[in-house]
Order: sequence, then structure tokens, then C-alpha cells
Amino acid sequence: MALSRVSMDIVAVEQAVPPQGPAILFWDLDSAPPPSFPQDGSSALFLCSRDPQRAIDSYSFHPNGFFTRPVAMDKLWNAMLRCARLWFTDLLRLEILSERLRVGIPFQNLMWLEGTRRGCLIHTSHQSIAAREPLYQLEQRLPELIFTRCQRSFVVNLTYVQELSGGSLFLSDGTQLSLGRGNKSSVAEAYRRYRQLRYGS
Repeated sequence: MALSRVSMDIVAVEQAVPPQGPAILFWDLDSAPPPSFPQDGSSALFLCSRDPQRAIDSYSFHPNGFFTRPVAMDKLWNAMLRCARLWFTDLLRLEILSERLRVGIPFQNLMWLEGTRRGCLIHTSHQSIAAREPLYQLEQRLPELIFTRCQRSFVVNLTYVQELSGGSLFLSDGTQLSLGRGNKSSVAEAYRRYRQLRYGS
């Protein structure tokens, strides 16, 4: 939860689904038929089964997706993207003022932030956005478990770090950020804690 900034409830088959319905419901058809819940576009239903006949029978439930068990990660990721609008507004985000417009950027979309003379340049997974606030002020509003300062002018999201080698960080988009002399040990420790939290290693 600390990494993705979203919450999840896991319920057993015997438990009733809340009346308002969950935003996203994954249901194991091999255990029980899916329950009734709102089909008004405010919820997404994903069904999982090893039995092809159950896939055919499930169309009466209008699922957003059907998974063959075991579920492949790429299929799960694509399915989650299709219904991202259901939880996007609830994500914790960095609120900034950019060119007189207030912009909210979800933390998980922030890749790295770069201090400039007139404020800060925020690099997201989709675009770069200029902000008037200085880097140190934005850094104070970011979760410490995920973001760390790698040198005087850069703050990086550890989620996007693919490798820490020598004096550089290599990000998933190909960006290479050099580490400041006084930051090497603190960045290495922050990255170690992050990997321990996320992967247990």
C-alpha cells in the first residue's frame, strides 16, 4: 500500500460484497459463481478460471475481462489499465501550479524531478511539466520511502530505477542520473530499503 498508494480489501467467498460494490472485483470462478454487484459502469469484474466452459457461461455477468488461470502478469496489467479510471481520482498526488493551471500528478507517474533556475521540471511517465516551486519544497511533499534526492538538482522515484551502478542511477526510460559525491551512500541505502520493502530482498 505504501508503494502504490492505493488500498485493497480481500474478502472470502462467504462474505457479502458491500452494497456500493467495489471498484474492481476479481473473482475465482472455480470456487463459486460471482455475486451480484452494480453493473452501472462504476465497477469492473474480472473472472478467473481453469475451465473453458465457465468462460462461456460467465458472459451473463458481463465481465470486464476473463483470465485463464494461472494469470499472466502482462494480461493482468493490461486489464488494470482498462479500468484505471475507477480508482484514478483516489490516488495520492502531487498538486502543482503550472502556467496558471493547477495540476495533480499521481505519485506513481512521477519519474524524477529536476531543479531549474525558475523552479522545477517534473518528468512523468507521459510528459515533462514545468512548475514554479523550488525542488526542495516539492521534495517535502513526496513520500520518503519512494523518492530520494540523488544529487543537488535531482529527486528520483525509486520505482523507476532499474540499476544503481558506480556513480549513476539508470531509469526504466533510459535516463541516466549521476549521483552527487555526498549522496552515494544515502541513495544506495534508500534503494536497498525500497527493494526490501517491495521485493523482500
